[in-house]
Amino acid sequence: MFLYPSQQINRKLPENYQHGELDFCKTEFSYNTHNVELLTFKNCYVNFFGNLYTSALKLVEVSLVAPSIFRNRSWFRFLKKVIIKPKRKLANDEKYLLAFDQWSNNHYHWINDYLPRLTLLASELQNYTLLLPDEPYIRNVGVKLLDYLNLKPRRIEWIGRGKFVKAPDLTLITSVVLSGQVHDELIKQVQNRLSDTLLSGNLNASRRIYISRTKASNRKVLNEAEVISLLKEYDFEVVAFEDLSIEQQIQLANTTSVMISMHGAGLTNAIFMKKNTAVLEFRRDKVYHNQCYWHLSAALGQKYYYLFGQPDSDNVIEGAPGCNLTIPLSKLRLTVEQMLKDQQTN
Repeated sequence: MFLYPSQQINRKLPENYQHGELDFCKTEFSYNTHNVELLTFKNCYVNFFGNLYTSALKLVEVSLVAPSIFRNRSWFRFLKKVIIKPKRKLANDEKYLLAFDQWSNNHYHWINDYLPRLTLLASELQNYTLLLPDEPYIRNVGVKLLDYLNLKPRRIEWIGRGKFVKAPDLTLITSVVLSGQVHDELIKQVQNRLSDTLLSGNLNASRRIYISRTKASNRKVLNEAEVISLLKEYDFEVVAFEDLSIEQQIQLANTTSVMISMHGAGLTNAIFMKKNTAVLEFRRDKVYHNQCYWHLSAALGQKYYYLFGQPDSDNVIEGAPGCNLTIPLSKLRLTVEQMLKDQQTN
């Protein structure tokens, strides 16, 4: 069943864009979202990563976040993981819904990739039992966000790590966009559903925050003490989102006018910020897999800025082991002053 048509996204360039600086990612200036479909399957199998197999144990590639990864696996591993492992049979009298994939168990992918899928079926979710991987983030944060968005399935069926379930009657919602890109219309629908419960239009968005990754294992700002010292001249607060509940993160972001951070999940909280607020992302030049936080901020009507740091390795900044950056202080000062000046003209 065809559910939602593809759309072309023509991305507004960053506020501090310098001609030619982003030539290495020109393909991200414009892209198409996916045609979203509802596919139904009988007596199929789903594993912890959201990989879907037909009753004949044939892989359904649209259930994968990256089909090329599977194609590189050996036939022996396929036999071991799919055929040999026991499969827990689910109830015959329920309809099951699959919308997650291997990357859905973190903050960015849950908000940007998973929730937009569910909004398309918001009015029908009560008819489905939702399949979800038994992951701490999803149990502790993801389920709360479902409730706050009023996305309420009949119930949730959890799939344990390394486990398979057999679903007699399953519906798959295919992905809305290539991961790392943003579906502007649907991410706005996600934000609007939050507005009805958690995001207050009455709170003044005046705080300036810097998200520290001191507790992270990678993607650190190597000269963070100097960066923080500079930012405090402009009344920035230093926060660590991992120390806050999701409710505290939402309230903080909802009252923030300027957010600065190294590339990382904390920038996902831009979805809780108001229109015309500002985001500055520390990132590396020339080697960069996606532009997810630029896409997210621009889709939400925020002002997005970037600042290249000096990497300490040849690693990309995404994932692990992501590189660390040394931030040029003179350029940081100029960028912050531009951001604050732009804020005054809103």
